[in-house]
Amino acid sequence: MSTLDRDTIQAWIEQLQHEAYVCPDCEGIHLHGWEAKEAVLEARCFVEKDRVSLLVEIAIRPSAVLPLQGAVHFMNYDYSLLKVMIAMADHDVPRLLLTHALPIAHLSEPMFQDWLKQLLSEMDAVYKHLTDMEVLLLEDDDYFTDFDDQLH
Repeated sequence: MSTLDRDTIQAWIEQLQHEAYVCPDCEGIHLHGWEAKEAVLEARCFVEKDRVSLLVEIAIRPSAVLPLQGAVHFMNYDYSLLKVMIAMADHDVPRLLLTHALPIAHLSEPMFQDWLKQLLSEMDAVYKHLTDMEVLLLEDDDYFTDFDDQLH
């Protein structure tokens, strides 16, 4: 079997009716439908020489970090295809990362499409759980607007 490339993987994604585009900055295949969801910062598929990986980054409220840290263990257990983790940087919003990689050796179109359907189904379930927990950092949220008023 010939080596799979980004164009082939993008075509396979689009055959599943997912709008996808290649980002000029990261060279990843971005999934527009996922990036259109509230609080989703990026949803992209990377094609490397030995694997295909999917990474979704979701902005979460800073106050949700501690409760989510406890829930991450259960999410990893309940959704076995996913690796769920929290990423934090000093000058950026906290993020929940959802990811998984698939070896590219012997990868066929039906195998990839089955994997992607299952993976996105699990990601949908986690996203619904986050929505129900009300931990998403939404753009129209007044979360930080009255911060100064709270100090006095």
